Amino acid sequence: MGLGASLGLIRYLAPFGWMDAPDDDRKHHARPTPRTGGLALWVVLVGVQLSGGFAGHMHTLDWVAIHLMALMGLIDDRFSLRARYKAAAGLSVAMLLAFHATQTMGPVIEVSFLGMALRTYPVIVFPLLMLWYWALPQAYNLIDGINGLSMGFAALVLGVLGWKLGAQSPILWGGLAAVLLLNFPKAHHFLGDCGAMKLGTLFAILAVAAFTPREPNLLLWVFAYPTVDVSLVVAIRYWNGRPLGQADRSHLHHWMMEKVGGRAWLATPLLLGLAALPMARATVFPGHTLVSTLGILALVFLALKVFKDRVKEPAASEAPAQINQVVPFVVPNPLKEASGSHPRYH
Repeated sequence: MGLGASLGLIRYLAPFGWMDAPDDDRKHHARPTPRTGGLALWVVLVGVQLSGGFAGHMHTLDWVAIHLMALMGLIDDRFSLRARYKAAAGLSVAMLLAFHATQTMGPVIEVSFLGMALRTYPVIVFPLLMLWYWALPQAYNLIDGINGLSMGFAALVLGVLGWKLGAQSPILWGGLAAVLLLNFPKAHHFLGDCGAMKLGTLFAILAVAAFTPREPNLLLWVFAYPTVDVSLVVAIRYWNGRPLGQADRSHLHHWMMEKVGGRAWLATPLLLGLAALPMARATVFPGHTLVSTLGILALVFLALKVFKDRVKEPAASEAPAQINQVVPFVVPNPLKEASGSHPRYH
């Protein structure tokens, strides 16, 4: 189903506006590429819903939220919505999900999160869940930057969540494999915002069901990679004085692609290997605590390295321009000097 939907959408829908054009700043693919992978996965998710996939862990309202985020992403893929509109729509969906989760919370009175004993009062739980439901889809969307990375990460997360929940969806696994087959190592289509926002919302919902009642700290371990990546991007843009919503090449995948000479077939497995290590905390494999700790340290070390490289770049790139700049000779005018209107004051 996923492969057939992908091929059909690439062939018949992509030419009508669903193409991602390359540019010199961030998108270095050689030719326009369809953004239809997310729509193909949407078809697959409808099949998962109709087949009862993840039964017992998904409410009707959860599926409504997933479809709303998929629709918003689809519109963005076609018409390029402003970041503020996407953020506002995502926040509205997050509030809906957080309200429902707060109202249906089980008999757990207290949970331990980041060393704190949190009482499950709505005034405490609601804002934390709202932040989670809003932030994770946004973060997941931001890591979708090179071939195979976001869908490979989806496979890792799906494996961990399926193991914790005791539920797997063969249809979703097949859909991911089919879409990934046409995206890595050579991209015949991209996931787009439709796919990334939809998968991010799905994983946010399933992760709350899997970890919140007993081990909410595992939310941060399993999703350590997008958490570190987004924190890195925010820090770099703030340090360099850029707007937080302005796209640039500050992500981990951008840095890794530069280091491996643009070889996505090498950068993607390296990054997925790093992303998988902290997830070991959610397993019972021998040595899982040590592996996950080393994994999070490796991610933080890499982020610090990228931060160091990126915050140096503006000064390094401006220096040659200043040295080679030709400054015209201007005869000083005493009257202009006195009034402060000399060109050197501008």
